[in-house]
Amino acid sequence: MAIQVQELRPLLMNYDIRAEYIEDISRKTIKVYTDTGTYVLKKLPKQFNPAFVDSFKILSQQGYKSYVPIVKNRQQQFITQNNKEYYYMMPWLANEPEDELDARHQYLFKEIAKMHSHTEREVQLNGQEAAKHYEALSQRWERMKLLYEKYVDQCERRLYLSPFELQAVTYFIEVSRAIDFSKKKLQEWSEAMEGKEKGRIVLVHGKISSHHFLYDDQGTGYLTNFEKAKYAAPIDDFLLFMNRTASSYPTQCNDCVNWFYTYQKIYPYKEEEMLLFLSYLAFPDRICRIIESFVNRDKTESELEKNRQLVKAYWHFKNIEYIVMNISEVEEKKKMQAEASE
Repeated sequence: MAIQVQELRPLLMNYDIRAEYIEDISRKTIKVYTDTGTYVLKKLPKQFNPAFVDSFKILSQQGYKSYVPIVKNRQQQFITQNNKEYYYMMPWLANEPEDELDARHQYLFKEIAKMHSHTEREVQLNGQEAAKHYEALSQRWERMKLLYEKYVDQCERRLYLSPFELQAVTYFIEVSRAIDFSKKKLQEWSEAMEGKEKGRIVLVHGKISSHHFLYDDQGTGYLTNFEKAKYAAPIDDFLLFMNRTASSYPTQCNDCVNWFYTYQKIYPYKEEEMLLFLSYLAFPDRICRIIESFVNRDKTESELEKNRQLVKAYWHFKNIEYIVMNISEVEEKKKMQAEASE
């Protein structure tokens, strides 16, 4: 049901704003027209990210300005409560660029790289964190591979296979190789981390998307929607973006590789970060989880539904594989060129 102006009047009064008209943009987003300008009012989940407000303070303190600011209320707070709901308000941007999708993403990832660069923090390592992470993750990945392998062995003893079983058997060799690749990169990361006493974290956006990059009337771009922002490893933003982008029909996303290196030109990953990024990205987690769920006889979904999920997970896996192989090739060439120049 659409929200009426009178329902929001107490909330808007807290911003000294008188609404002339409001428009529902989505379930959580309302466009507010006033005689002093146009705003967007966004509703937060009841258990919202506690680092959300801090992210704006950090960006301001570190001198990064290419983000849509939050309007403070009368109490100089960023978040306002109304009828047991939490809201925040921002100025509305026209967001009518004439550039194409690739140009928009190039601009977006330049800004993400700048934001990461501005907010970088150094962290001390205790010498055991990397080793413990390597042991735990490599053992987990090996268990998932063995479970998949055991299931395939059982299937191959049968005379007839169900559609799910046939897909699982068909995908196994490719998935197994991907797991081995991930484990190899993880081991290389572990070796690269030996003796390191310091690492770095940055303010990550948490949900990179062209929908979260808006333009003003002059065509200047600004990042928005920091609801999932937090301090984490620089690789986190691209891991989430690549995985979300790859959730589609089979495609070869050369643009994804280009966008990745647009970012790298401004804020390049360190050697150990690149190794961990490729290791995480390459691991076929979706397929392995579906196989594990089926083996453990999850009865909440039919085998037909599980088969549909498995096919979609395989498409995702192949899309990611293309990106990983292209980035790996570029990094290998860079490594060989560096060695040759020494």
